[in-house]
Amino acid sequence: MKKISDILIIDDDELLTDSLSDFLIAKGFRVKAAHNGKEGIDIFERQQSTLVLLDQELPDMRGIEVCRRILDINPNTKILFITAYATIEYAVDAMQAGAFNYLSKPFELDELLITIDMAVKNVHMEGKLRVQDYERKKEKEEKRLVGSSEVMKRIREQIALASGSDANVLITGETGVGKNVVAEAIHDLQDRRETFLAINCSAIPENLIEAEYFGYEKGAFTGADARREGIFELADGGTLLLDEIGEIPIHLQSKLLTVLEDKSIRRIGSGRIIPVNVRIIATTNQDMEKAIQDRRFRQDLYYRLAVFNMRIPPLREHPKDIPEIADYFVKKFLRRPISVPDSHIEQMKKYPWPGNVRELRNVLERASLLLRGDEIRPADLLLQDDSGARLGKIDQEGLNTENISTLEEVEMRHILSAFDLCAGNKSLTARTLGISLSTLKRKLKEMHIR
Repeated sequence: MKKISDILIIDDDELLTDSLSDFLIAKGFRVKAAHNGKEGIDIFERQQSTLVLLDQELPDMRGIEVCRRILDINPNTKILFITAYATIEYAVDAMQAGAFNYLSKPFELDELLITIDMAVKNVHMEGKLRVQDYERKKEKEEKRLVGSSEVMKRIREQIALASGSDANVLITGETGVGKNVVAEAIHDLQDRRETFLAINCSAIPENLIEAEYFGYEKGAFTGADARREGIFELADGGTLLLDEIGEIPIHLQSKLLTVLEDKSIRRIGSGRIIPVNVRIIATTNQDMEKAIQDRRFRQDLYYRLAVFNMRIPPLREHPKDIPEIADYFVKKFLRRPISVPDSHIEQMKKYPWPGNVRELRNVLERASLLLRGDEIRPADLLLQDDSGARLGKIDQEGLNTENISTLEEVEMRHILSAFDLCAGNKSLTARTLGISLSTLKRKLKEMHIR
């Protein structure tokens, strides 16, 4: 049994208190004891316990009042009432006060341990739920839409409109513009749909797409050792994001169209039809009209997906948002006050950002690794124009030596630039730079890059 480490016993029966203390200490718990309500509350205020064993009637106050006072201090504490007056009315009062459970005196010690074990599991589950809730909130915060330009205002208006119905949505735009962030924002505004699942259509091998989408029965094919639900079943009642929808092979698009029209699926190896209620949001960076003309994408599937069509503009079409987005990422990566001078912001506004917001994020994350002092400098940004030449060269007149990079910084930037150009391939990067692989790994480790 997982143990709650600290238990506080509040009971005016000293013999019972001593007996329970000895028993629980022998089981590995740390135990404190009090013989009246005020003493128990004072002990709890000084050192909180995860579990409190509380008598119903105490010399100075009722156990119900002590329960409320303790839960005011820490609402996550589990209160276990021990009472000689077990009635339905009392049980209702105890639960309304926030008690976890209660035992009737006299009780068996095994019964006490079982109830403590239930409390342990409850504490563990609540802890996991709090962590999950924190992670969800943090993830949403990290993926929130940033920017106050007219372009971003229109995007927010479209999100609000799309969230007001269950119609399928097709989101188009270049790589890195934030299509998935917009998809999640649409889902988050829908109170009636809780589940949000995403699948990258380009990341699934062609021979596994049907199994991933629709699931399969045991024995349906070699390796199908057990029945498995597909992504459509798992997303039933919620939202399913089909990322990079344009990558689905043409011969499988008809099956997807059938699912969207019939609102049902059939697992591989089964004849049973399973109804599914799924709201589809699809994204793509392809020119869908050209894909239809080239017969790489079915026109009828396109119309079924694009009931509500959204285009997310590239970052170069709303450069006014760059200062706000840059400030957001700088605060996220550095978690301390760092300024980006206006001259650098203007330089960033003129840059075309072929990788859009994702590239801006990567540039600022890299700049945070190269940062010296409390101000991001042009040398930290590593921006390049279409010819590959560095942008934002330092003005030679009135040169300030504080803006001159050290040899170490130049080396770091050169290594990072080569690493990016080699698409993160360490062996190729080492050969290109003319250094050993072990040297490159050491240099990258010093820059906290794996």
